[in-house]
Amino acid sequence: MANDRKQRGGRAAERDHADQQARLIYIGSGAVLVIAAIAVVVGLFVTRYQPPRAHVLTVDDQSYQARDVAARGAHVAFFEGGISSLSDVARGTVDRLIEEAAFRSQAAQLVEPVTEEDIEHALFVELELIVEEPPAIVIDDAEADEDAEATPTAEPTAEPTATPAVDPQEFADALTDLLRTAELDRDTYELIVEARLYRERLQDHFESVVGESGPELSLQRIRVSTQLAADTLLEALAGGADFATLADEQSEAADDGEGGDLGWTALDLLDEDVRAAIDGLGAGEHSAAISAGISFDVYRVAEVAEDREYGGVVAAQLAALRFDEWLETAIAAIEVAEDLSGAEEAWINDRVLASLTARQGG
Repeated sequence: MANDRKQRGGRAAERDHADQQARLIYIGSGAVLVIAAIAVVVGLFVTRYQPPRAHVLTVDDQSYQARDVAARGAHVAFFEGGISSLSDVARGTVDRLIEEAAFRSQAAQLVEPVTEEDIEHALFVELELIVEEPPAIVIDDAEADEDAEATPTAEPTAEPTATPAVDPQEFADALTDLLRTAELDRDTYELIVEARLYRERLQDHFESVVGESGPELSLQRIRVSTQLAADTLLEALAGGADFATLADEQSEAADDGEGGDLGWTALDLLDEDVRAAIDGLGAGEHSAAISAGISFDVYRVAEVAEDREYGGVVAAQLAALRFDEWLETAIAAIEVAEDLSGAEEAWINDRVLASLTARQGG
């Protein structure tokens, strides 16, 4: 009897243990389902609710949420250009907002400040309410007669013209249509216009600073594929070999001209390693070999000019270089707090794509 009771007790304990394990499994499964449900809700919040209201950028005292960047990004992609692909639109728009803030904050230290009247005039032109014509050219008759003998091509002076009157209601209606199309409010649009005017004034300023002439040098280049070939080349040059002849015979730089000719350029437009290699060289002297990725280059200074008229695009490239240098300094001078996450970037890109599809009737 005692053994029977022990057996029955053991089986009861086993059943209790099995029941306890089953309850634990049920509880665990329920917890997993609850966690999964919470994850789904959080995911929906992150992807559907949070991104539009997520802070992604502050520049000085201007704060931008993801939806602000998406709205501006759609305008950039559709109207302003400058975005290489839709996958870059969020990043490109954030960079543009930072640059524009730098223009508005720093440019007036260098160029004429943009006024409310300037912004209004720019809007008149954009809305085609006025036609911006070249300024009238006026030459004083007395001065023209006086200068005719000494300077047959006397410089005319420009007579400023006032902004024509525009009907206020016509302006208001046209601006309303523009803002509706742009899907931006007026304050935002005027900030865009202000930054654009500063950019234009800065570009004009640096073009003026660069001028039409300056120091230039004419270069030649020989490119070879190995260090051994470069060493052999330098030995030949040290022995009196002709640089142009070696360039025609050995150079692998297919885009160079005859004799390795690279043409005239300004020193500042050369890569830093090239500038360092030719620093201090006079006309007719060549550099040591420098690494150019998987190749090695040797440069020769063919000619040097202290003041030569810029040909081709040299002046424009120099002006662009000065502009970029100024912009880098201007951005460093403003306060930028950026926290654009990958999820927010993807959300902005998706929103811009949807906006562009809707605009195009797709």
